[in-house]
Amino acid sequence: MYSDKHSVNTLTALLVAHGVKHAVVCPGSRNAPIVHNLNECPHIQCFPVTDERSAGFFALGIAQATDQPVVVCVTSGTALLNLAPAVAEASYQHQSLIVISADRPAEWIGQLDGQTLPQPGALAPWVSKSVNLPEDAPPCPPFAPRGGAR
Repeated sequence: MYSDKHSVNTLTALLVAHGVKHAVVCPGSRNAPIVHNLNECPHIQCFPVTDERSAGFFALGIAQATDQPVVVCVTSGTALLNLAPAVAEASYQHQSLIVISADRPAEWIGQLDGQTLPQPGALAPWVSKSVNLPEDAPPCPPFAPRGGAR
């Protein structure tokens, strides 16, 4: 079963369409729908890694070994910042890491609540593009990749 969140299904479909075959995923409540989709997708092999810094370098190693883009997915807040060393190294090595973080709702940012730092632009010196997907996109049917379920 895929997510009932339109943006999560769209993200998964775009990753598959662009040939992503590997994802390193870190546990968290905010990114759970994304991790679930990546894990359920028969076209993407997931590798769970608890520590974000280690996950970033693990993803970089896969990118080096396969010469393909690799997803690294983390939860909100400072989890994203823990990827900075690996993202910087990937940038200097011309390796493709696709960083996916699940931010908290915009209205929670700057309210002195834990794990709510502003994420847009946090890795700006080392990434070629950064986008924000809307939280409340219209519902759509669950994502069903070509080739059936695994």
